[in-house]
Amino acid sequence: MASLGIDYSRLQTAVDWSVRQLESHRKNRIDAIRQFVGMHYSDKGTDKVVPTNFLELAVTIYVRQLAARAPRVMVSTRNRNLRPFAKSMEVALNQIPDEIGLGSTMRKAVVEALFSFAIAKVGIASSGTVILGHEYGQSFVDLVTFDDYFCDMSAKSRGSIQFEGNDYWMPVEDVRAMFGKLVDGKVIEPDDHTVTGDNGEERAESITTDEGADLYKEKVWLRDLWLPRERKLVTYGVKSKQLFSIMEWDGPEHGPYHILGFSDVPGNVLPLPPVAMWRDLHELGNALFRKLGRQADSKKTVAAFQGGNDEDVEALKKASDGEGIRYSGQKPDPITVGGIDAPTLAFYLQIRDLFSYFAGNIDTLGGLAPATETVGQDRLLNEAAGARLEGMRDTTVDFADGVMKSLAWYEWTDPVREREIEKEVPGTDITVKRVWSEETREGDFLDYNFAINVYSMQDDSPSVRLQKIGMALERYVFPAIPLLQQQGASIDFKALLEIISDLGNVPELKDVVKFQNPDLLVDPVQGNPNPTTMPAH
Repeated sequence: MASLGIDYSRLQTAVDWSVRQLESHRKNRIDAIRQFVGMHYSDKGTDKVVPTNFLELAVTIYVRQLAARAPRVMVSTRNRNLRPFAKSMEVALNQIPDEIGLGSTMRKAVVEALFSFAIAKVGIASSGTVILGHEYGQSFVDLVTFDDYFCDMSAKSRGSIQFEGNDYWMPVEDVRAMFGKLVDGKVIEPDDHTVTGDNGEERAESITTDEGADLYKEKVWLRDLWLPRERKLVTYGVKSKQLFSIMEWDGPEHGPYHILGFSDVPGNVLPLPPVAMWRDLHELGNALFRKLGRQADSKKTVAAFQGGNDEDVEALKKASDGEGIRYSGQKPDPITVGGIDAPTLAFYLQIRDLFSYFAGNIDTLGGLAPATETVGQDRLLNEAAGARLEGMRDTTVDFADGVMKSLAWYEWTDPVREREIEKEVPGTDITVKRVWSEETREGDFLDYNFAINVYSMQDDSPSVRLQKIGMALERYVFPAIPLLQQQGASIDFKALLEIISDLGNVPELKDVVKFQNPDLLVDPVQGNPNPTTMPAH
């Protein structure tokens, strides 16, 4: 069967073969997730307790290090005449992450990439496209789990794949409204809902969900298939094999799918997930700790009696603390048996240190190691210990950069959407409201360059910001006070104390320090006609 230049039957056969090749990878991911959730998350977690969950610790630390916040984009251009428009575009695009919850999606993507690799599907909800849960005209970034994703497994790299896609469920009434009740002369029927894969393989949701779900609305199991060379998007039923649509792709050059994987494997299209490297040490460490627990539980201390009679022994056993009894035998000696084996404990501690070593020194990254007194020293230690982290951070930034470029393309080509933006007037605290739309944009999309602010995704908690301010004042501002005075500048200590009290969560600080004459404070714009003198140091 050929449709619009596509051999549909042969394409299905190739997809089914590639899906089967992913079975072992998916099983390893699910086994690792079970170790991650332990025994007490659900009835289908691990068979044995996981008292020292190294995987959960490492994953939590890396998610915080790699995607603590939503990314922010920077827009630039070589055309000097377009620079004001580049700034407008930057302000407009940075409204999107908060609107679509991109920060949460990025954190989930990092978790998926640690266990396998993450797939983000980027698009805009419009008629004629299969979109679930998005309003018309809204840009979206949907996370596709590894259970739902597939790609051409005959390829040696992503650049040579012939197809990739994902499966998903959609209410049958929505499918009929989008494609019509009849497809190829057959009525679109709902599929029996299942938590197993196309070939009966286990999926991650089976850890908490059983078969035979009672659905509110019946659903159809659909499959989207992206063909890079043909520039087409194919949609058909996973079980019914009904061909619903073949569309010419009019989206970004990259296509709808963006991949986040941390370690490339030579000659293979799938990356090596970090959890796969950590899992052996995690399981060995927990096996040793369970053994130490059994040893500690089996430890006994009993009293050994020498001489005396049974009545004396019973009287001693029943006597309360401080009570006097008549006892004719020798003083009983305590005998201790069992207990924790010192070499086993030492080996466990070594496994724990090895896990931290192979995971990129998570003791330092997670603040579990002894901390230094200054943020600068902590940063130096993190940089020295985090060569692995820096590589993973660069990969995550590249992933976010590709996602934001696709979102920017959809925003640029949307002829309807209008955004209200506020731009700062340079050198003042004044902002001006503008409308960013197709009528106010200038130039071509390719005239602009997009880049992710590499620091925008890092942790920026109040305590971290307070440390940064203190380090900046100590390193740069205080030593330059004489030069600042010569240029008519000074420090607004009232504003500084307000910042410290807010970021440090110490509101009482505002009551401790009082300013007798607020009029003498320096106005950063007008200056102070009668500034108070300050010591040079």
